[in-house]
Amino acid sequence: MPHPIVLLHGWACSAAYWRPLADRLSAGGRTVVAADLPGYGSDPRADFDWTVENAATALAEQFGGGPAHWVGHSLGGSIAATIAARFPRTTASLTLMGMVPVAPSAATVDKLTRLFGGGSSDPAADLAAGEELLGGWFRGGTEPQGDDRETFLAALRRDPAVVRRSLRAGVTGAAPEVAQLVSAPTLVVTGTRDPTRPVAAVADFLAGHPTWRHTSVPDAGHMVHWERPGACAEAILRHVEAAENS
Repeated sequence: MPHPIVLLHGWACSAAYWRPLADRLSAGGRTVVAADLPGYGSDPRADFDWTVENAATALAEQFGGGPAHWVGHSLGGSIAATIAARFPRTTASLTLMGMVPVAPSAATVDKLTRLFGGGSSDPAADLAAGEELLGGWFRGGTEPQGDDRETFLAALRRDPAVVRRSLRAGVTGAAPEVAQLVSAPTLVVTGTRDPTRPVAAVADFLAGHPTWRHTSVPDAGHMVHWERPGACAEAILRHVEAAENS
């Protein structure tokens, strides 16, 4: 039986933003699970001790019944890579969306720290900060509107304390040795407009990991899976099928 695809969302995001990609993966005949990170959405662990390592352990235990194809976006990518490194028996393949496992750009870290580095939440300020985040995430692309826009603001309204507790994990990412410990087949999918890990930084990293595959999606930003779900689904389906047939 084909292994399931488990989707791990990014920092300050909602698992609902996987819907366009998840629908296409399901149409390709795969079992797809869009998981909530600890404390987010339906996950009850509001007081979770938030580190990438702790999140990786919790999710590996939650979905540890058999190997999975882990797909992680941004912070979710750091967690997925850590699962693949620390819990290889849970991992049929790894796909990293909008990232490679290095720290985000200095400009991204500075912006997130400025917007969410304080310990308290003010709903009006958080909403304004969320609007600024959307501009960076889509960076010149078409930002979602209406109910779709609310998908990207939901965590800031519903889980502001968790968003702040997970911020450090989001800006520091995976431990330095994680990438070297990943043995599963690995795919990186990035958008050409994504400022969080610029094109040159992605290329430099991948030069040191020649067995990792890379799909660069034109005219897409950090939310590459939302802006270009068809291209992302095609790349992921090829990747997971190749991993199962190797």
